[in-house]
Amino acid sequence: MEEFDKNRIISKLDEMMKYTKELQGMLPDKEEYLEDLIRRRACEKTVEVAIESLIDVSAMVISAQRLGLPANEDNIFDILVKATVLNKEQGERLKDLKGFRNILIHRYAHIDDEIVHFNLSNHLDDFVEFFNAISLYLKGMRPSESPQN
Repeated sequence: MEEFDKNRIISKLDEMMKYTKELQGMLPDKEEYLEDLIRRRACEKTVEVAIESLIDVSAMVISAQRLGLPANEDNIFDILVKATVLNKEQGERLKDLKGFRNILIHRYAHIDDEIVHFNLSNHLDDFVEFFNAISLYLKGMRPSESPQN
Protein backbone atom coordinates (compact mmCIF):
# COMPACT_ATOMS: atom_id res chain seq x y z
CA MET A 1 0.00 0.00 0.00
CA GLU A 2 1.38 3.39 -0.93
CA GLU A 3 2.15 5.77 1.92
CA PHE A 4 -0.26 8.33 0.45
CA ASP A 5 -3.16 5.84 0.59
CA LYS A 6 -2.22 4.76 4.10
CA ASN A 7 -2.11 8.37 5.34
CA ARG A 8 -5.51 9.14 3.78
CA ILE A 9 -7.02 6.06 5.43
CA ILE A 10 -5.51 6.94 8.81
CA SER A 11 -6.82 10.50 8.51
CA LYS A 12 -10.34 9.24 7.71
CA LEU A 13 -10.15 6.71 10.58
CA ASP A 14 -9.20 9.52 12.94
CA GLU A 15 -12.17 11.54 11.68
CA MET A 16 -14.49 8.59 12.33
CA MET A 17 -13.16 8.21 15.88
CA LYS A 18 -13.55 11.95 16.49
CA TYR A 19 -17.24 11.70 15.60
CA THR A 20 -17.61 8.59 17.76
CA LYS A 21 -16.07 10.35 20.76
CA GLU A 22 -18.26 13.40 20.18
CA LEU A 23 -21.30 11.15 20.12
CA GLN A 24 -20.25 9.44 23.35
CA GLY A 25 -19.91 12.86 24.96
CA MET A 26 -23.28 14.18 23.84
CA LEU A 27 -25.49 11.09 24.10
CA PRO A 28 -27.83 11.53 27.07
CA ASP A 29 -29.87 8.87 28.83
CA LYS A 30 -33.00 7.68 27.04
CA GLU A 31 -35.47 10.01 28.77
CA GLU A 32 -33.44 13.13 28.02
CA TYR A 33 -32.80 11.91 24.47
CA LEU A 34 -36.53 11.56 23.86
CA GLU A 35 -37.30 15.00 25.34
CA ASP A 36 -34.51 17.08 23.77
CA LEU A 37 -35.12 17.38 20.02
CA ILE A 38 -31.98 19.43 19.34
CA ARG A 39 -29.70 16.98 21.14
CA ARG A 40 -31.48 14.04 19.48
CA ARG A 41 -30.91 15.49 16.02
CA ALA A 42 -27.27 16.29 16.86
CA CYS A 43 -26.70 12.67 17.92
CA GLU A 44 -28.38 11.36 14.78
CA LYS A 45 -26.31 13.57 12.47
CA THR A 46 -23.09 12.73 14.30
CA VAL A 47 -23.63 8.98 14.00
CA GLU A 48 -24.58 9.48 10.35
CA VAL A 49 -21.25 11.15 9.54
CA ALA A 50 -19.35 8.58 11.62
CA ILE A 51 -20.92 5.79 9.56
CA GLU A 52 -20.14 7.69 6.35
CA SER A 53 -16.50 7.87 7.46
CA LEU A 54 -16.51 4.13 8.17
CA ILE A 55 -17.87 3.41 4.69
CA ASP A 56 -15.29 5.76 3.16
CA VAL A 57 -12.43 4.00 4.98
CA SER A 58 -13.72 0.64 3.78
CA ALA A 59 -13.85 1.83 0.17
CA MET A 60 -10.39 3.38 0.46
CA VAL A 61 -8.87 0.11 1.74
CA ILE A 62 -10.53 -1.84 -1.06
CA SER A 63 -9.25 0.63 -3.64
CA ALA A 64 -5.71 0.91 -2.26
CA GLN A 65 -5.35 -2.88 -2.03
CA ARG A 66 -7.16 -3.50 -5.33
CA LEU A 67 -9.48 -5.99 -3.65
CA GLY A 68 -12.19 -5.68 -6.29
CA LEU A 69 -15.08 -3.51 -7.31
CA PRO A 70 -18.00 -3.56 -4.88
CA ALA A 71 -21.37 -4.14 -6.53
CA ASN A 72 -23.04 -2.07 -3.79
CA GLU A 73 -22.32 -0.64 -0.34
CA ASP A 74 -23.18 -3.91 1.43
CA ASN A 75 -20.67 -5.67 -0.77
CA ILE A 76 -17.92 -3.40 0.58
CA PHE A 77 -18.00 -5.27 3.87
CA ASP A 78 -18.18 -8.68 2.16
CA ILE A 79 -14.98 -7.84 0.28
CA LEU A 80 -13.24 -6.84 3.51
CA VAL A 81 -14.36 -10.08 5.16
CA LYS A 82 -13.15 -12.14 2.19
CA ALA A 83 -9.77 -10.36 2.37
CA THR A 84 -9.68 -11.10 6.16
CA VAL A 85 -9.51 -7.40 6.98
CA LEU A 86 -12.68 -7.96 9.06
CA ASN A 87 -14.16 -11.11 10.52
CA LYS A 88 -17.61 -12.25 9.42
CA GLU A 89 -19.36 -10.95 12.56
CA GLN A 90 -17.80 -7.50 12.13
CA GLY A 91 -18.87 -7.46 8.50
CA GLU A 92 -22.47 -8.23 9.46
CA ARG A 93 -22.54 -5.58 12.21
CA LEU A 94 -21.17 -2.99 9.78
CA LYS A 95 -23.85 -3.87 7.24
CA ASP A 96 -26.38 -3.28 10.02
CA LEU A 97 -24.77 0.11 10.80
CA LYS A 98 -24.98 1.07 7.13
CA GLY A 99 -28.65 0.04 7.15
CA PHE A 100 -29.19 2.13 10.27
CA ARG A 101 -27.61 5.13 8.49
CA ASN A 102 -29.94 4.58 5.54
CA ILE A 103 -32.95 4.60 7.86
CA LEU A 104 -31.76 7.84 9.45
CA ILE A 105 -31.31 9.46 6.05
CA HIS A 106 -34.22 8.10 4.01
CA ARG A 107 -36.95 7.28 6.53
CA TYR A 108 -36.29 10.16 8.88
CA ALA A 109 -39.94 10.96 9.62
CA HIS A 110 -40.76 7.33 10.36
CA ILE A 111 -38.02 6.35 12.80
CA ASP A 112 -38.64 5.23 16.35
CA ASP A 113 -36.53 7.45 18.62
CA GLU A 114 -36.28 4.74 21.29
CA ILE A 115 -34.77 2.31 18.78
CA VAL A 116 -32.37 5.00 17.59
CA HIS A 117 -31.26 5.67 21.17
CA PHE A 118 -30.80 1.92 21.73
CA ASN A 119 -28.61 1.66 18.62
CA LEU A 120 -26.59 4.72 19.58
CA SER A 121 -26.08 3.41 23.10
CA ASN A 122 -25.22 -0.16 22.16
CA HIS A 123 -23.27 -0.04 18.92
CA LEU A 124 -20.55 2.55 19.42
CA ASP A 125 -18.11 -0.29 20.09
CA ASP A 126 -18.55 -1.35 16.46
CA PHE A 127 -16.62 1.78 15.47
CA VAL A 128 -13.79 0.96 17.88
CA GLU A 129 -13.61 -2.64 16.63
CA PHE A 130 -13.52 -1.40 13.04
CA PHE A 131 -10.77 1.10 13.94
CA ASN A 132 -8.75 -1.69 15.55
CA ALA A 133 -9.22 -4.08 12.62
CA ILE A 134 -8.18 -1.49 10.04
CA SER A 135 -5.25 -0.36 12.18
CA LEU A 136 -4.02 -3.95 12.40
CA TYR A 137 -4.46 -4.37 8.67
CA LEU A 138 -2.52 -1.19 7.96
CA LYS A 139 0.33 -2.53 10.09
CA GLY A 140 0.36 -5.60 7.85
CA MET A 141 -1.21 -7.83 10.47
CA ARG A 142 -4.42 -9.66 9.62
CA PRO A 143 -7.01 -10.05 12.41
CA SER A 144 -6.58 -13.83 12.30
CA GLU A 145 -2.88 -13.33 13.13
CA SER A 146 -3.64 -11.14 16.12
CA PRO A 147 -2.56 -12.53 19.50
CA GLN A 148 -6.08 -11.86 20.89
CA ASN A 149 -7.68 -14.31 18.38
